[in-house]
Amino acid sequence: MTAVSLKRLGAFIFFSISSILAYTQTDSSSFGGKNFVSDGLAGSIYLLKSGTTALPDFDTMHARGTIYTREINIPDRSWTQGFPGVTDRFEWFAIDYHGSFKAKKAGQYIFRLTSDDGSKLFIDGKLLIDNDGLHSLNSKTGEMDLDEESHAIRLEYFQGPRTQLALQLFVKVGDQPEQIFPGNGFTLTTPHEKALTSMWWIAAIILFLILLFVIMRRRKKKKS
Repeated sequence: MTAVSLKRLGAFIFFSISSILAYTQTDSSSFGGKNFVSDGLAGSIYLLKSGTTALPDFDTMHARGTIYTREINIPDRSWTQGFPGVTDRFEWFAIDYHGSFKAKKAGQYIFRLTSDDGSKLFIDGKLLIDNDGLHSLNSKTGEMDLDEESHAIRLEYFQGPRTQLALQLFVKVGDQPEQIFPGNGFTLTTPHEKALTSMWWIAAIILFLILLFVIMRRRKKKKS
């Protein structure tokens, strides 16, 4: 391959990587995007049978997709507005959020989970708030002492029948005002396996584009 061809190939690869990385950036919205974010939560989407009255065992189910978010903040709203990131499903679905977080300072934190319908909050594998069941807008709280190490967080949620839906997670420490989690007191990290999967897809697409470029160059040479 000539020097000119190598330069063109380099430029082509650079353009491909830039385009793919731009495509994989998160949505500008703060909640419910299908593009990966590194500083948030990954939520697996599940479809439920009509008449479900409580959160299911997600380990026995097959996820239908994944959405990502930097905060848990869906105020009470009509079911007709839908749930950000969940398409073609307005009722009888569930989301299982996972991630990890670090508190910027150690202390006793008060979490408040608001939902319509059921929800549960787990930190480091322990159930902190149980707000499960079919119900209208309802809030429950839980307290936990946190150090500055990394902690696992899991938030389960399901939407039953119409007509309303909501999901918000608040947190406060000491006399500070309550904030939507993570607020200013925490940093979030999306599960690594999600990032790794995305990078594999990026690498596969780049290799395909390089191969396509080489094939096109060879065909052009044969014609000339």
